[in-house]
Amino acid sequence: MDAPLSLSPLLTIDRLTMRFGGLTAVNAVSLQAQARQITAIIGPNGAGKTTLFNCLTGFYRPTAGTIRLQCQGEIIDVAGLPAYKIARLGIARTFQNIRLFSTMTVLENLLVAEHRHLMPASGYSFAGLLGLPNYRAAEKAALEKARLWLDRLMLVKVADRLAGSLPYGMQRRLEIARVMCTDPVLLCLDEPAAGLNPAEAIALREMIAKIRDEFQIAVLLVEHNMSVVMEISDHIVVMDYGKHIAAGSPDAIRHDPAVIRAYLGEPEAQVA
Repeated sequence: MDAPLSLSPLLTIDRLTMRFGGLTAVNAVSLQAQARQITAIIGPNGAGKTTLFNCLTGFYRPTAGTIRLQCQGEIIDVAGLPAYKIARLGIARTFQNIRLFSTMTVLENLLVAEHRHLMPASGYSFAGLLGLPNYRAAEKAALEKARLWLDRLMLVKVADRLAGSLPYGMQRRLEIARVMCTDPVLLCLDEPAAGLNPAEAIALREMIAKIRDEFQIAVLLVEHNMSVVMEISDHIVVMDYGKHIAAGSPDAIRHDPAVIRAYLGEPEAQVA
């Protein structure tokens, strides 16, 4: 039996607004994401989904609204915090366009993700250079975590290859493995199925569901592939022209008239 959900949401976004001059990209959007659930954000191109992600993860400072994260018994408003502070609170993300260190190996990409623990253990240089016990212990732990995610995402055989030389589907998996090495409480995936073939997309959705189930973390998913969204999401939020237009279970969203209009357009009036 699954563990009970927390009484309050892990993430609460309230009337989030992001303007660029005269353009309102996100218009007073409110949503919640529960712990240990997959919450999908969908909508047509230009709906404001990635802009919302950029506000949530500190790449943009929102014009208005709050982003409250339940973190170790506290409620913290992360709106406007810099990206590195938000990452330290456990909100981690991937990008629509893959951003790997292409000239580093697969393993090195995962170890870079663990710098927050390795750098203090190294004394910011000397302990690492001298191989002191505290640093050796931290390095061992980092390697063990990297091996875990190499195994989970089927990347062991390519651990020593340059990340930029991998096939596209493997690069997608590596990006998720790297972000999981930061031990997130909220994993934000921005169009992880983009560019994947149908078989890769199926494997991806199974992998995301398994991460949610095995590691008991929340996932916030922006995705255009409706097969991925409908198969694994617990809750779906729909945006259009920067606004929240619907929310509910996958079945409810499938049959929501506002969602159908957003994707298919208004039917033309019949001529008498």
